[in-house]
Amino acid sequence: MTLLFFFCFGLSYSQDYQHLLDGARKNSRNPDSLAYYGKLLLEETDSLALLEGYFAVGYSHYQRGEMDRSVLYYDSALNFTNRQKLSTTYDRIIRNQAIAYQRMGDIDKAKGIFNTMLANAENDKNPVAKALALNQIGLLEQLDGNYNKSAESLNEALDLFKKHNPEGMINTMLNLGTLYGRMDLIDKSNDILMEAAETALSFNQPVLAARCYNNLSVNYRKISKIDSSNIYLRKILPVYQSNRNTIGLVVTYQNLSLNFLEEDFADSTFHYLALAKELNELGADLFLEGELDFLEAQAELKFNNNVQKAIDLTNKSITKTLKQQRVDDTRDRYEFLSDAYEKAGQDKLALQILRKWKNLNDSLEYFKNVETIGEITEKFDLARSEILIQSEETKSSLTRNLIMVSSFTLIALCLAVWFYRNYQKEKSEKIVKESEVEELKLKLKELSQSKSRLKIPREFITLKSKALIKLEDIRYIQSDGPYIEIFLADKEKPEIDRNSLKGILEELPPEEFIQVHRSYIVNIEFIKAFYATKIILQDGTEVNVSRSFKEEVESFLKASA
Repeated sequence: MTLLFFFCFGLSYSQDYQHLLDGARKNSRNPDSLAYYGKLLLEETDSLALLEGYFAVGYSHYQRGEMDRSVLYYDSALNFTNRQKLSTTYDRIIRNQAIAYQRMGDIDKAKGIFNTMLANAENDKNPVAKALALNQIGLLEQLDGNYNKSAESLNEALDLFKKHNPEGMINTMLNLGTLYGRMDLIDKSNDILMEAAETALSFNQPVLAARCYNNLSVNYRKISKIDSSNIYLRKILPVYQSNRNTIGLVVTYQNLSLNFLEEDFADSTFHYLALAKELNELGADLFLEGELDFLEAQAELKFNNNVQKAIDLTNKSITKTLKQQRVDDTRDRYEFLSDAYEKAGQDKLALQILRKWKNLNDSLEYFKNVETIGEITEKFDLARSEILIQSEETKSSLTRNLIMVSSFTLIALCLAVWFYRNYQKEKSEKIVKESEVEELKLKLKELSQSKSRLKIPREFITLKSKALIKLEDIRYIQSDGPYIEIFLADKEKPEIDRNSLKGILEELPPEEFIQVHRSYIVNIEFIKAFYATKIILQDGTEVNVSRSFKEEVESFLKASA
């Protein structure tokens, strides 16, 4: 989360407590020291000292993960100012209060504050205030899954910061790097995060640099470079420990636990999970609670095979994630929940419905209260009927294919029998020359080989979910963890199947489909234009092309032209 801590200094501040303000500013990233100076300010009688005292104590509670307490102290600070009186100070307090609301799950209230701040900044023609508002709005759009809008807001904020307040751009670079990481643009994300970390250190902001290193560690885990990920995590632990930054420590322990989970080290996974849960006060930070619930669910299923506990924890995590409107963070949870239900031996057909509908907006509210597979089945009865119909179509298609294969086999056998009987007749009559016998054997061999090469022209592909897909309707395929999404020409929503890109690529005609990215396969019939880093499909969809596939894509398209 982006949180800026600026104390306003002016002639109205008394020299009697100026040293307290200086102490709070210098220790703004150390919750204990910050609370100490804040409480000393609260012993003063001057209204400005009280304002900054309440704010300092509130921010110290935020860094400890105590969101509800931070909001109360921010409210107290607002009693000593208003926007007409001290606009910059007022905006700073309500911005930090909105961030706390966001982490508590009150997203609508946070959005309202940020949008009001943006309108005020535009009216005041204040570029820095506008940049601060755009940065937070961009972050909320990212959590909603609106990546294009998020990138637009963050880049606009970054441009304003570069021109008017270079130190302020660190948080925006951090958020932009995180966004590109979520989009699997790992190299681009790492470049921005490294630049943000270096900028933070140049402004003597080690905690901000640590947050950048944390996100770099997440990127390296995504590409299975766990050693590199752990190096960055161990690099930032001393920073958070020395500052007693609770939120930073919880996130670091969480990521260390995830890395050990990836490497199948049960003891270390549960050790760091326990450290994170111990530090995160229950009910204070809804975001971290949801993250740790999901982490515990994964560990319980993987190491203890405790399916029911994994299901319960995942449902809790989904509920908390949806309360915060973090739509983009629900996808991995639904995928995991689907796997857990399968391991529990629940209705396979209902799980197919869960996978098919997990990304629909109208299902998100419903899944807040998902407890049993029966409820899912009842909710999506119409969808289940559709899948049953598809299943029957698949059976019919397989029957037709089997009949065709059987026909070819029967013809081949009949020919073989005919040749063989003819051979026996000629042999018995002793009029068959040796050369003719050899010729007959050769024909039999060729016939056998041709039989094994008989293939039915591929027009369809059958998914593991038993859905039958027409090859010519596939526009492109996207990888999504243990699932793939198949985007069709005649459907708005993709078909979802449990498979990998490598697995599905082996089943597709190589002359019609090509992999252009580690997350994408494209049907060449739907390609409209090809650029250096992306492909434009006929409907305007943009598909990323990675450097490792670029040369192969160029050669393939030239050969197909």
